[in-house]
Amino acid sequence: MDMKDSIAEISKTFHADHRGNCAMAVAYGFARASGKTEEDAVKAAEAFRNFGGGKAPDGLCGALYAAKTMMPDHAGAIEDFFKQGAQGCTRCGEIRPAKIIPCNRCVELAGEALDSAKG
Repeated sequence: MDMKDSIAEISKTFHADHRGNCAMAVAYGFARASGKTEEDAVKAAEAFRNFGGGKAPDGLCGALYAAKTMMPDHAGAIEDFFKQGAQGCTRCGEIRPAKIIPCNRCVELAGEALDSAKG
């Protein structure tokens, strides 16, 4: 996979362009990298609108939540990968207040976890 077509890069750009929250960005990146049209990728992102800013189940980082939802068979590996880059944290309420990593890096990290799981 070309690096510019990676889930991580597409997701990070979507988020940096303020097109949606962290969960939306990962869903969009996954859809686009999987060959979905722009319209379908935006629809995929919209499904995650309510999961940014610490609103994912159990307070999980929205980017991580979306990544695990995209590839549920790899959820454990995705979470382990994410934790390595986020100082062992998985919850938005741990990451944001302590400034462990910026939100855009959470998005990129979740995308990298998906890229890694895809092989």
